Amino acid sequence: MITMIKFVFYLFLDKLFSVSLLNFFSPFKSSSMAVRRLQQDFRHLLNNKVEGIDASPSSDNLFVWNAIICGPEQSIYESGAFQLQFIFPDDYPLRPPQVRFITKVFHPNVWWEDGLICVDILKDGWTPSYDVLSILHSIRLLLSDPNPLSPANLEAALLYRDCRAEFNRRVLQMIQDSLDTDDEDENDDDDDEDDDDNGNEDDNGNDNDNEDTPQIEDGDTLRQKTTILRHSITE
Repeated sequence: MITMIKFVFYLFLDKLFSVSLLNFFSPFKSSSMAVRRLQQDFRHLLNNKVEGIDASPSSDNLFVWNAIICGPEQSIYESGAFQLQFIFPDDYPLRPPQVRFITKVFHPNVWWEDGLICVDILKDGWTPSYDVLSILHSIRLLLSDPNPLSPANLEAALLYRDCRAEFNRRVLQMIQDSLDTDDEDENDDDDDEDDDDNGNEDDNGNDNDNEDTPQIEDGDTLRQKTTILRHSITE
């Protein structure tokens, strides 16, 4: 009888140890699954290039990706280029990544404060069959077809529904502002180099600094600047 009790006790300990060991290694197993899937997603992106969509892992963390999408044609966002960030959980693709816009976007389904996106594919509609490319396709489709009935930005949703002209103006102004910001950053770098070589005056001692009056540019100019921005980000 004592031998039987000892046997059952040892069996219990062995099972307890096995379960504990399994629980200990399960994060590594999930992480390994996620790594394989992220590598697969990246190969899929490389082998299925889509114009206006690009994404890649960051240089030091496979679980953080940077992406860019161009606004879909024949939409109010057409002239924009929008940067996004993906943060993947350790058990991806069992759970969806967190995706947010880095570029400020005025949109009914994008939170203004942090750029997080309110779209079903990243919440209850998520299935492991979705990958990075399908997520980017869905977000790009959301730009051309907002859903004001499920708003993250209430002001944008109301303007989209009740005052489309003002909504369009706000979107175009925000795209213009984001492109101007990138231009200012580039000009600041160029000015620093020029100041080191030539100073701020010409040969006659005149000050070369001019203040330009900001103007809203036409669609063709915005598209050209967007193309340059897209190439600079994805290189």
